[in-house]
Amino acid sequence: MIIFLRGSLGFGEEALQSLPGKAGSQDVNDVLTAIDHVINLGLASPSKIAVLGGSHGGFLTTHLIGQAPEKFVAAAARNPVCNLALMVGTTDIPDWCYVETYGTKGRDKFTEAPSAEDLTLFYSKSPIAHLSKVKTPTIFLLGAQDLRVPISTGLQYARALREKGVQVKVIVFPNDVHGIERPQSDFESYLNIAMWFNKYCK
Repeated sequence: MIIFLRGSLGFGEEALQSLPGKAGSQDVNDVLTAIDHVINLGLASPSKIAVLGGSHGGFLTTHLIGQAPEKFVAAAARNPVCNLALMVGTTDIPDWCYVETYGTKGRDKFTEAPSAEDLTLFYSKSPIAHLSKVKTPTIFLLGAQDLRVPISTGLQYARALREKGVQVKVIVFPNDVHGIERPQSDFESYLNIAMWFNKYCK
């Protein structure tokens, strides 16, 4: 199931602009509502729900497994945003971290030297803030040359999950950037995701 949540393209400017400042809450609720709907219709089995996302979708994926830890039997995250407080100092779009956190007023708050208050809020809006609740087996696909969502944020999150005993697999593509779009890498990425889901979606 592909969910076009509020903030996606195609539903008008008001819907698109509703997400900044509410990422990690509004989008999470939209996805959980959609999942419950298809379960209630008998179109999906509650014991076979897996989640996959990349970039902001990876941000959403890692938020979902932290905020709804009983919902998902497996997860896959491609170059996910896991910790905005870490990402803001290394990404090529640090202003995005401000807009994601503060909404449109984040454009005016942007600075290359975030305050302690900024960093605390970035962390609280990030998936890593919910890490203690995660139990979903998760595979991470990371591009080592990614400047948009540097590999450090995914590695930190994956190591922290492994430290608490969650089943984790990390695959790093040494020559790939944010999209992991080199044909061989793309193929290997989705092949490994399919194998991961097949293992846990019994």
